[in-house]
Amino acid sequence: MAFLTRGPLRFGFLVGVIFGSWNLLYSWLFPLADDTPGALLAFYGPMFLTWAAAAFGAMRRTGRLSQAVATGALVAFATFCVYNLLILLRVNLFLDELTGRADWQNLMARFEASGYKSLRTFVNVENLKGAPLKFGAASMIGAVMGLFGGAVGWIGHGRHVSTARAS
Repeated sequence: MAFLTRGPLRFGFLVGVIFGSWNLLYSWLFPLADDTPGALLAFYGPMFLTWAAAAFGAMRRTGRLSQAVATGALVAFATFCVYNLLILLRVNLFLDELTGRADWQNLMARFEASGYKSLRTFVNVENLKGAPLKFGAASMIGAVMGLFGGAVGWIGHGRHVSTARAS
C-alpha cells in the first residue's frame, strides 16, 4: 500500500517536471511552433508510454492488474498536476509570443468576445477552468495505459509464475 501513496505520485511529479520543463524550453526556443498532430504525438506519446511503464513495473512487483491500472491513473494525475502548473508558467512567460501562433487564434477570438480587459487574466482563468477536465482526462488515459502496461507485465509475470511452478 505504501507504493500507492508514495511511488506513483512521486514518479508522476517527476514526469510532470520533466515534460513541463521540456515544454518550457521548447516554447523558449520555438515560440511560434504550432501544436500540429505530429508534434502532439511526439510530445504526449512518450509521456503516455511512461505511464504504461510505471504500470508494467507495478504489475511485475505486485502481480495485480488492479494495482497496475491504479498506478497508471495516479502517475498520470500527478503528472498533469505539475504539468498544468508549468503550462501556467509557460503562458505567463511567453504570452506575447504565443498570441502569434495559429493555434491560439480561437483563444484570441474568445478573449475579444469575453469582455476581459487583460489577456493574461483571461488565459489564466481559462486554463484554471479547464484544469479539472484535463486532470480527469489524463487520469483516464493513465488508467488505460495502466491496463496496457499491466497486461504486458501480466504476460511476463504469468510466465515467470508458471515456470517456477513447473520446476
